[in-house]
Amino acid sequence: MLLGVSAIPTIALAQEQPAASPAGVGEIIVTAQKRAESINKVGMSITALKGDDLVKRGITSPDQLIKVVPGFTFTEAARGTPIYAIRGVGFDDSTLGSSSTVALYVDEVPLSFPVEARFATLDLERVEVLKGPQGILFGQNSTAGAINFIAAKPTDEVKAGLDASFGRFNTIDVRGFISAPVTETLGVRVSAMGVHSSGWQKSYTRDDRLGSKRQFAARALVHWDPTENLSIKLNLNGWTDKSDTQAAQLLEVFPLIPATVNPDYDAYPRSPRNARAADWDAGRSLRRDDNFLQGSARIDYSIMPELVFTSISAFSRLNQKFAQDVDGSSMPVYAFAPNEGRVRSFNQEVRLAYTGDSLKVLVGANYSKDKTYDQTTYNSPNASVFYALFGNTDTISFADQKIRTYAAFANTDFTLGQVTLHAGIRYTNDRRDFQGCIRDGGNGSGADTFNFLLGLTGTPLEIQPGECFTSRDRVPLLVVDRLAEDNISWRLGLDWAPTDTALLYANVSRGYKSGSFPNVNAADASQMLPAKQESVLSYEAGFKAGLLDRKVQLNGAVFYYDYSDKQLRGRQPDVLGIFGILEFLLNVPKSRAYGAEFQIQAAPVEGLNLSLAGTYVKTKVRSDFIAVDPVGNPLNYKGLAFPHTPKWNLTGTVDYERPFSDKLKGFAGFDVAYQSKTMALFNDPDLVDDVRPSPELRPDDFFDRDSFKVKAFTTVDARLGIADIDDRWRAWIWGKNIFNTYYWSNSTTNLESVYRLAAMPATYGASVALRF
Repeated sequence: MLLGVSAIPTIALAQEQPAASPAGVGEIIVTAQKRAESINKVGMSITALKGDDLVKRGITSPDQLIKVVPGFTFTEAARGTPIYAIRGVGFDDSTLGSSSTVALYVDEVPLSFPVEARFATLDLERVEVLKGPQGILFGQNSTAGAINFIAAKPTDEVKAGLDASFGRFNTIDVRGFISAPVTETLGVRVSAMGVHSSGWQKSYTRDDRLGSKRQFAARALVHWDPTENLSIKLNLNGWTDKSDTQAAQLLEVFPLIPATVNPDYDAYPRSPRNARAADWDAGRSLRRDDNFLQGSARIDYSIMPELVFTSISAFSRLNQKFAQDVDGSSMPVYAFAPNEGRVRSFNQEVRLAYTGDSLKVLVGANYSKDKTYDQTTYNSPNASVFYALFGNTDTISFADQKIRTYAAFANTDFTLGQVTLHAGIRYTNDRRDFQGCIRDGGNGSGADTFNFLLGLTGTPLEIQPGECFTSRDRVPLLVVDRLAEDNISWRLGLDWAPTDTALLYANVSRGYKSGSFPNVNAADASQMLPAKQESVLSYEAGFKAGLLDRKVQLNGAVFYYDYSDKQLRGRQPDVLGIFGILEFLLNVPKSRAYGAEFQIQAAPVEGLNLSLAGTYVKTKVRSDFIAVDPVGNPLNYKGLAFPHTPKWNLTGTVDYERPFSDKLKGFAGFDVAYQSKTMALFNDPDLVDDVRPSPELRPDDFFDRDSFKVKAFTTVDARLGIADIDDRWRAWIWGKNIFNTYYWSNSTTNLESVYRLAAMPATYGASVALRF
């Protein structure tokens, strides 16, 4: 047996879960507090799922966790950046160098930016979703929570597995692993996956398809325990993605300069209301060329049985290049062609953990250094701002950031009888150096356009091809800036365990998210001003109870968040009076969120497992804050709910297994997920439907008041199959969104289109899983 599992119990991840009783809810061991302990002994709200359960349910990427984690929401920003949110706390921004409010980790190694987590679900032991600010142990940007992906570890005997499926749109998904001890002290595990599919989107004006997948990911783990006191763990992982980007569903044309609107685009047929319908430029390549590589080393040294030193070092690099058509038409009106970016990150954590009978102490420090470069080429020859002027084809915006962060933290837990007191604190210092602008694409047409337009304001200019035309006081320049901030996060908590299977807890904590610079199409330098850091003061109380001899597990919590300086990507009028509505990063001074959640798990008889969970969240902006809505109306955000924050998230699962004989068993199950309606952008529908989208060509038409609504939806997934009695193999048929519900994750704007990003339609297929 590998010594790293047995000799250092205070820091080793559990390799085997405690066995459930013949009819009972199994217990899960988690590392939410950077030590292995039962989920029912941790005084915070956690949703944890085993890796095998993710395979059975067909959850193959982090965004699909919305089906099984109440209160967790996912969407994509305008340029495809993933946006994760928990309990209404998220950050809607496309900039590659913007950190998520949901911290993302694989085996406690951070993924600095959300795009890096695209294939983090590969070969997992389990996933843990921690709700509420986690700023002490998981850093300043975890104001919403943290997702810990726990990779399956090397085993002390040879094991291998293969999971394969074939589904709609000719989707082939193959995943496998092999794990083996090399010596008594050295173990290796290698896992890989590949996905290949045809296009799922269909053009509604021609015979064309989009949405194919070409994906590959792999991970190699090496665990070496040279002595009883020393454990070394190496992780090398990476992925490539050459899939198509998603095309927009056109809802409305909203010309930036109505007097010069392109009449053909204004009259373009709107998208049919079904998931597959969309349109995009014929002949334009919309394929990604993204890749990611990360290496990490973890050293655990047991100074004495109660005292362990840990060092975690990691380096990663990300390269991305993709094109995306967001005008929703086959005309070359507006596309990101291409969007290019790169990230280089280094992270170092050292900590010392003391684990006594009644006292547990963790002290440590973090250092991180990130370099991000984000460049977008805007291809817009038929947009109204250029259509009647110089036939502009390309302008380029870029944001170059160097980010340095260091922090020191301490956390202690003291147990006296049935009561445990928690206290934690972290000091963080963050510095961001930025430079960026929007510049001519090199052919001079962008420079000619801005020379002309700014000349109309009384300032004759001579911007040359390739130069910046972002201006300050009508003087073009490269914007150079620095944002330096620090903060102190803290947490206090009290747990009471009246019985071995019950826990009541209460926490109060403050967490922070660092400030950020945007990458925007910035005509004026003010658009590149940073949003300053935001903070959340969180109050939470909850309970966990195993009832009826662990046949029932009941969890619940209530929470209240006092939100200061919430960051958002919003809109303000162009100070030059030329380009209409422009994007900015903004801070809303005061807002709040409160709610409750519950979870019931039951295993009333052998083979039957039931689960029902839900989250209710109510959000509100509490202070006056004047900005511009997506269609140009001045709007006071006070009293409005947060975008992408449905009041209700509900999930339910039924799984049943029954032996047919002493060699075979059958199984069936289904998952139901419900999300109530929400808004994709801050707006007032009563103001939206008073605006004419195209007053020059369609003076009698008005915006649909629900243009920026994300409707309520319910999805149902189902599975049916047979398996070897010892689970050495399983085979099943499955369906996702089996009732073909049409819903969407975002409804937003870009330049002069209002569009939706539709979710996947019904998919179905067959899978097999083999274990050797």
